[in-house]
Amino acid sequence: MSSVHSVWLGRNRALGACSSGGSNGDGKIVAGDRQTCPQDPDRALLGSGAERRIARMQPLAGVRVVEAGQMISAPMAGVIMAEQGAEVIKVELADGVGDRLRQLGSQRNSVSALFNSVNRGKRSVTIDTKHPDGLQALLDLCATADVFLQNFRPGAADRMGVGEAQLRAINPDIIYVSVSGFGSTGPKAEQKVYDYVIQAMTGMADLQQGDTGAPQLVRQFIVDKTTAITVSQAITAALFARERGHGGHHVELSMLDIGLWYFWPDGMMDRSLDGDGVVEASHFADMYSIRPTRDGAVAFVASGNRTWPNLCRAFKPELLDDPRFTTMRDRDVNGEALAAIFDEAVGVLTTAEAMQRMVDNDVPGARVVRRDEVADDPQVIHNGSLVHLDDGAIGQRVEARPPVSFGGGERMVPPAAPALGADTDAVLSSLGYEADRISRLRSAGVRGPAE
Repeated sequence: MSSVHSVWLGRNRALGACSSGGSNGDGKIVAGDRQTCPQDPDRALLGSGAERRIARMQPLAGVRVVEAGQMISAPMAGVIMAEQGAEVIKVELADGVGDRLRQLGSQRNSVSALFNSVNRGKRSVTIDTKHPDGLQALLDLCATADVFLQNFRPGAADRMGVGEAQLRAINPDIIYVSVSGFGSTGPKAEQKVYDYVIQAMTGMADLQQGDTGAPQLVRQFIVDKTTAITVSQAITAALFARERGHGGHHVELSMLDIGLWYFWPDGMMDRSLDGDGVVEASHFADMYSIRPTRDGAVAFVASGNRTWPNLCRAFKPELLDDPRFTTMRDRDVNGEALAAIFDEAVGVLTTAEAMQRMVDNDVPGARVVRRDEVADDPQVIHNGSLVHLDDGAIGQRVEARPPVSFGGGERMVPPAAPALGADTDAVLSSLGYEADRISRLRSAGVRGPAE
C-alpha cells in the first residue's frame, strides 16, 4: 500500500474518532454544539511534512457528509467529496443487502467493481430507521453532520423521519440535499427513474440516432454521472455560503433538470433559436467523424476553418481548391460527399500512418482504442491517470485516479469501498454510544461490522 493510501486511511480513522457535536449525558447529540475536534485533520496529521501537505491539499477535510444514497447519482457525488477530503458516512439499510448497486456488475468476493468506484473512501453504517432506536441513532449522526445527502423519491425522507424540517430542528445549519428524478412536485414526481429514462426524455437518444435513423442510448450512465458532478458542486457552493454566514441551505436537484441543462448548449443548438432570421446548420455531432483505417479507426473533425487546411494537407491536399468545401457552410451542405472522400483517403492507410499524418499537420485526432488498450496510452501513463490497487475484499483492480490536483499536490486515491455496515460500531462509538448500547441497537436492527 502506498504512503499516500496509508495517510488517507489514517485521516479517516482520525475523523471517525471525533464528534462535532456534544452529548447531553444520555448519549444523544446536542444540536448546534460544533466543537473543534481534537483529532481534526490539521491536528491528526502532524507527524510529517508530507502528511501535513496532503491534508492541506484536501479542501474538504473536516467536512462530515451523511449520505443516504442508492445507485449512482448521490453516491458518486459522495465519492467526489470523499476524494476532496470529506468524511463521507454512507448509511444503508440493515437488511443484509444495503445499496442495491453492491449486487450489480462484475464482482469479486461479492464486491461490485461499479459499487466500489462510486463508494471508495467512505464508511458504511447500517441502520433500521423503522425502529425508533435506529431512527434516533441516525438523527444523532445527522446532528454532527455538515451535509445530509439523499436521493429518495419525494416525500420518502419525511416519512422516514429524516426530512429537511426534521433534521434542521436538531441541526439548524445542516446542508440538506435532495436529489430526485423529476422534481419534488408535478405529474411525474412519484415515478421511478433511471438514467436511460432521462436520456429518452431530454432528446439525447434522438440525437444519438446518427445514420441509422433509430434512436440510441448513450452506453453509459451519463445522466447519473453529470447529476453527481452537479450535486457535489452545489454542496460545496452551499458550504461556502454557510461559511459566509448564510446558514444551511436546502439544495434541491432533479435528474431531469440536470439532463436538460447539460444537453442543451450543444445538443439543442439547432433547436433553441425562435423566430425568423435563423441560419440553419448541421449539428456538431454530424461534424465529428470516426474513419476506418486498414487495421482500425481514427477520429477527427473535418469542418473547423482553422483545422481544415491542416486536415487537407494530411489526407487530401487537392481539397483546398475544391469549391464545394471552401467554407464551413459549404462543407456542411456537402457533408456526405466530404465524408466519402475522407473514408477513401484514410481507409488505405494504417492507423499508425493516419495518426502520424495528423500529428505532422497539427490535426486534433486520436486512434480509436479498445477499452482493454486505454491503460497503454503514453499520455495516460505519463499522467498517472490509472492506478493499480490491492486492498479490501475486492482485491486487485485498476481505478481512475481523482482528476483534480489542488495546489500541485498528490491526487490521493481512496481505499476500497467499505463492506456493508463495516463502520457502524466505530461511528456509533464516536457519537458517545457505549458498547452495551450498541449491542442493544444491533439486536434492534442497527447492524455492526459485517461478519
